[in-house]
Amino acid sequence: MSTIATPQVLVLDFDGTMTDAEAEGLPFITGYLEDLEALVGADTPALRAKVAAIVAEVQAELVSSPERYPFRWKGRAVAPASVDPYLRMVPIADRVFDRFDAFANHVDRGRLTGGVLYKHNYARTQGRPVFRPGAGDVIAALAGTETYVVTNSHTAAVAAKIRTLDEQHPGCAWLAARVRGDAQKFELDEDWDGVPAELAIPGLTTRNVLLRRRRYHDRLKVLLDDLGATWADLTVVGDIFELDLALPLALGARVALVTSPHTPPYETAYVAGHPRGTVLSDLRDVVRILE
Repeated sequence: MSTIATPQVLVLDFDGTMTDAEAEGLPFITGYLEDLEALVGADTPALRAKVAAIVAEVQAELVSSPERYPFRWKGRAVAPASVDPYLRMVPIADRVFDRFDAFANHVDRGRLTGGVLYKHNYARTQGRPVFRPGAGDVIAALAGTETYVVTNSHTAAVAAKIRTLDEQHPGCAWLAARVRGDAQKFELDEDWDGVPAELAIPGLTTRNVLLRRRRYHDRLKVLLDDLGATWADLTVVGDIFELDLALPLALGARVALVTSPHTPPYETAYVAGHPRGTVLSDLRDVVRILE
């Protein structure tokens, strides 16, 4: 009796993994800093210089000690703040507000920094995607494989980016229909016991990685079930270990970390040393994972 081989399944994160978050996020950063200046009343050259000095101070600390600055979601540390411009702006905003004695209520401040300011300035990046070198080559080469995108971003927004990439590099449009958005990788469910609650990583001495991201798990599990695949058949590629890779790794998948100059060294070292982990500095090496 012949058997049908279970397919290898490749899941890609998108923003920051297939795109250049730093280049794409420049309008976000510019707009966010302008809003911070307005909110603290920095309307003179001297006060704007004070804000700029605070920004430089926090950025230097993020580079030297990324483990000290988590991005918090609903009060829990869920990712390194240093790794991309969108997360990085939160500790910067907190320091600016502290120095100017503004928005002392941390609930209101969280709604402002992670909600209003984020959404307002993220809209500035839409319509001008910036892709990592090799993104088009990789997607075109993966045609015919069981490759999907699972992303925190909205499905329609990422599908539109893929169609834009296809205009620059024909052969990518097939992936637009395979985007699974709103993965809610930040969300924790402590009542779910499908994985251990935490993972200790050498070099991350200030906290442990929180694993119980049930909504992200459910997005991946539905995809695997639809394909008749298991966690052992899955490889996940992402740029932030804590958000994209820690959960599937704990469930038995293979993972690949696509690094940038802002990737925390402890993430790189942990993935490189794990038997089911791969570290990629060149996005084009994604294709060889399925070989």
